[in-house]
Amino acid sequence: MKKYITILVILFGFIPLIVFSQSCFPDGITFSTQEEIDDFQTNNPNCTEIEGFVIISGSDEINNLNGLNMLTSIGGKLRIYSCSILTSLEGLENITSIGGDLDIYFWPSGSSILKDLRGLDNLQTIGGELNIQGTDSLNSLVGLENVTTIGGLLQISGNDALNNLMGLDNVTSIGEGIWIGENTVLNNLVGLENLTTIGGNIEVYTSSMTSLAGLDNLVSIGGGIQITYSHSLISLSALSNLTSMGGYLEIYDNEALSSLSGLDNIAAESITDILISKNPSLSTCEVKSVCDYLSSPNGNTDISDNASGCNSQLEVKNACGLSTEDMEQFNTLIVYPNPFSSVITVEYILRQPEKVSLTIYNYLGEIIDVVNENQLQGKQQIKWDADEFADGIYCFLLLLGDQTVNGKMVKMR
Repeated sequence: MKKYITILVILFGFIPLIVFSQSCFPDGITFSTQEEIDDFQTNNPNCTEIEGFVIISGSDEINNLNGLNMLTSIGGKLRIYSCSILTSLEGLENITSIGGDLDIYFWPSGSSILKDLRGLDNLQTIGGELNIQGTDSLNSLVGLENVTTIGGLLQISGNDALNNLMGLDNVTSIGEGIWIGENTVLNNLVGLENLTTIGGNIEVYTSSMTSLAGLDNLVSIGGGIQITYSHSLISLSALSNLTSMGGYLEIYDNEALSSLSGLDNIAAESITDILISKNPSLSTCEVKSVCDYLSSPNGNTDISDNASGCNSQLEVKNACGLSTEDMEQFNTLIVYPNPFSSVITVEYILRQPEKVSLTIYNYLGEIIDVVNENQLQGKQQIKWDADEFADGIYCFLLLLGDQTVNGKMVKMR
């Protein structure tokens, strides 16, 4: 009998040590004080899997997350917002998956002392977006090394101390896209070397960015490329392995960029529209993808206000060695009166209904006016009213569908 009692005591003696996993909080939970975090395990002893969201927000209250160290998964989003005295994410080390977004941001206050993301070391999947915004001390994404997939958008913006994306080294796919906003010292995308596919757009506007290094193994994107206001960017060569996309190509207002080399291998048929404009140093646009696109456009094209050689669609076609429309094909084109004093008329014949565009440039090569019309087949004309403009020599570029012709006009009183 003693033997059985001993066995029972031993068995029942271990029962209190067993912790049962339990899902909880299907509607989510918000922590706004340190006390709420400290008391979480006491008040919810078996809660390891939160079904809904977790919001941690306490700008001058929360200084550690140790009370959450039983959590293994979050079904919704995890948002850590404006915790200005939080020094570490230790306490979240047992979380392996987040079903929704992971948001870490400190707007509107912008004040933070968090320097890295250690504490999320076992996190493997983010089902939604990864948003890191508005931090003024975060200088590293270390802590995210085990994340392999981001289901939504990767959004990095407004982080004054972040100078690379090291920590995302094992991410191979991003479901939606990349949006890199203004980050004061971020000059490349090093840390994304294992990324091969993006489901949506690449959008970069960061004035400190000098290259897109880090995207060297990217092969395909489901959306477009938008690189704007990145005034220190000098090279797109990191995109040389990109072979397909599914949207527009927009290169706009990048002061230092002189060449589109790096975009050579993109299949032209995967580009829907092209906007290459206001890049004052950009003179080399005749990369294969752009040349192939211009030979058979899939959508709208605007190439203007760049350096000589890439200052118009016609210039790029010439640089590509494409056959631009010979003047003989415009033997019915008449520009009159020329010189003119107020209004000048450009007259031509359309073989089919077309969208017609007349772009006027001043002597500096700057666009000063554009006239657009949808016109029917047959003899047509388009007029430019120059009353508000000074006397002088002007250039024009006439687009008749996919045909182009340029010329000069002289305004004098």
